[in-house]
Amino acid sequence: MFFVPTEARPHGGVVLEEDICLIKVGFYEAHFTIFQPNSRQHQQFCEDLPDTGESIFVLEYLHDGLEELAVDFRIIRNTTGNGIFANQEDLENIDDLEEQTVFYQPPVKDPDVFAVLYDFKKRGEFIGIVTAEDNNSNKTYKAVFPFETGFTSSDIGDIAKFIVVPSIFLSWLIYFLYRRKKIQAVPSVVAIVIFFMLPDTLWASTFSQANEQAVITGASQSFVALAEPSLNPITINEIHSWTVLIETTAGATVSGAQILVGGGMPLHDHGMQTEPRVTDNPDSGVYVIGGMKFHMRGYWEVELKISYRGKTETLNLGFNL
Repeated sequence: MFFVPTEARPHGGVVLEEDICLIKVGFYEAHFTIFQPNSRQHQQFCEDLPDTGESIFVLEYLHDGLEELAVDFRIIRNTTGNGIFANQEDLENIDDLEEQTVFYQPPVKDPDVFAVLYDFKKRGEFIGIVTAEDNNSNKTYKAVFPFETGFTSSDIGDIAKFIVVPSIFLSWLIYFLYRRKKIQAVPSVVAIVIFFMLPDTLWASTFSQANEQAVITGASQSFVALAEPSLNPITINEIHSWTVLIETTAGATVSGAQILVGGGMPLHDHGMQTEPRVTDNPDSGVYVIGGMKFHMRGYWEVELKISYRGKTETLNLGFNL
């Protein structure tokens, strides 16, 4: 699964609860995630960012009332001198907040998810400010979180993880897909090449329509899977099928496996409304899963329980809809 929370020491209005980053806007809560797609692909960050460049801030509302409020988002330079300990009181001492502002998203109402993109041009210390306005009660709720961009805590292991491993995986996928002509190997390979080699183009599309994915990938200890939804982009509340390729991590075809399908939205702790299952096995290592349906936007995981040659493992295919 590519959506892996990273180690972090949250501060300010962001807290880490059971490996999930939450931002508290007054008494309202939202799941909080930052992506740096150009440099870190699908890796999630809670606050501090290892690189400069395009960064996507995502708030997935966990409180029903928050979707009724107008929410805005501001990033300012952290000139308080208090670093990661800066708070709301420090902001009140800033003479001209607009002068220190590097990004501002005006208030919007969104039923499920609030997302903004900002391109950090250089390293530095910043403060994020989320404001929610309740027009009915004339109350204002704020969350303040200081963070850094371009910090240097990454080691050589990160380089291997995010450069060498994707390159090897890409080579494997190209070989794998050309052997599977029945699922349109060439377009799939092109999509994957675009995914790894042209992240600017891919993520510009992803930001505007996060569910538009040609392929969804996942891996367990022994198996690797690549899925092509029959809908692209995936549409809410529309039943469709997925074509899934499965091989061992050593590259051997997984034929005749028993596969149970489940999944849901782990951040909301509920499952799928349908009961998807394998409906066809058109080629060696190729499985068609019918009955796929997703009823709301957010982060989903499709769970494949694969039983093959005496070994049973669970593999997750994670994606944002």
